Amino acid sequence: MNIGLIILIVYMLVLLSIAFYASKQDQKNIKDFATGGGLGIFVLTLTFSATYHSAYAFMGAGGFVYKNGIGWWVNGLWTVLPGILFWIWGRRFWFLGKKYGYLSIAEYASDVYQSKVMGILVTIITLVFTVPYVAMQAIGCSYIFATVSGGELSYTAGAVLFFIIMIILVWMGGMKGVAITDAAQGVFMWVGLVGGSLWVILKNFPSISSAFNAAYDVMPSLFTLPGPAGICTPQDWLSRWIVITFGMMMFPHITLRFFAGKNLRVLKWSAVFSSIYLTSIYIFTPAVGMVGNVLMPNIKTPDTIFPELLLKYTPIVFAALIISGALAAAMSTGDSQLHAVSTMVSTDIYKKYVNKGASDEKLYQIAKIFVLIFGICSVIFALVNPGMLGDILNLANAGVGCLVPSIIGALYWKKATPAAAVASVVIGEMIVVLFTYVLKISPLGFSAGLWSMAIAALVFVVTSFCTKPIPHTAEVINSINDFFE
Repeated sequence: MNIGLIILIVYMLVLLSIAFYASKQDQKNIKDFATGGGLGIFVLTLTFSATYHSAYAFMGAGGFVYKNGIGWWVNGLWTVLPGILFWIWGRRFWFLGKKYGYLSIAEYASDVYQSKVMGILVTIITLVFTVPYVAMQAIGCSYIFATVSGGELSYTAGAVLFFIIMIILVWMGGMKGVAITDAAQGVFMWVGLVGGSLWVILKNFPSISSAFNAAYDVMPSLFTLPGPAGICTPQDWLSRWIVITFGMMMFPHITLRFFAGKNLRVLKWSAVFSSIYLTSIYIFTPAVGMVGNVLMPNIKTPDTIFPELLLKYTPIVFAALIISGALAAAMSTGDSQLHAVSTMVSTDIYKKYVNKGASDEKLYQIAKIFVLIFGICSVIFALVNPGMLGDILNLANAGVGCLVPSIIGALYWKKATPAAAVASVVIGEMIVVLFTYVLKISPLGFSAGLWSMAIAALVFVVTSFCTKPIPHTAEVINSINDFFE
């Protein structure tokens, strides 16, 4: 009998029970499905934090440190800044959601620029690049199930099981169910990653410092830049920081939470606590990743180093409980992403272009149907194109990062024009595709994602000066400024 697998199954049943409870509180309309009816500080902090993190927290981060060493600590920058942006940008979107009734960033972009094209572009881009991100969660869960079961559960079976659980969670609970399960998983994830890492280290070494010393003796290149594989150059460091931090804030599962706070006080304190949470959860990750080279050298799949160490050096019941935290990391992001993209399809495509007179109940049903469709697409991607979680994270963020200049520009700059927004997004995405898939280059060592964001910003500014803004953009910005004066 596989005790670890039984514990994971029990954990999933608990999550389903929470989602079932939330479904009884759901109002069965699209607004409640999208925003949860207004979340409090505790739930909003943890649903934002748990959603911002993913399978990467337990799997990809340790794997990246295992291969590349100390250069991973660029991660410290992309955990503090999100909380700050959640307040700086989020409060403006929260206000606009209350004033104009926006439920998504695509809805906002379409209205502020008075451009259907811009709304469609934002919808398509976020949908396309969310699929590999959801797939990343399926990949992480597949590794977890395969590792805990000792190979009894295949990679494919793990991906399919992830898909089934995600569908049920989102189908039953909507934002309220997702947020409440995220809160529970967020607590479990923090305890699992921090507590489990510390146990593994102290099981094998007298202290954290001695663990680092042991890793240095085995592979001193882990403590240098650009690291053993030459990956962590200053250009790569800057690229990952900017692209992942700003790109992540454009994903629908993040932006939807801008509109979900009960009030601005909730949003403010959620921003503060999320920065603390997002940073502290990784406190022992560098030590664990590095000593993996001492305790388990030449591991076949570096992304599985943390669960492998848990299973080898801690009691099976404890290891399985902590690995459930890894499952929490993947599921809390996966369910939020499926919820967000299904909401976008319902409000930004179906209502606007298929059935403008659709009732809230109809939109609610359409959203639930697309939870299933996007779940299937994501699992297919995971089965066909598995890869290093860090690489998938980088690609997905590069794709949505091109939206930053046009989306954020219209919050502050009255000269922003519809033509500039469209040109910025289109050219930015062309650069991502050209540099990543056609030329396969990183000019001057900077990633395709950073180049695309920089060029998109340049195009946005130049085109705005060359074209005429519309009055509505200034009206929206004035309404924001008047409210926050």
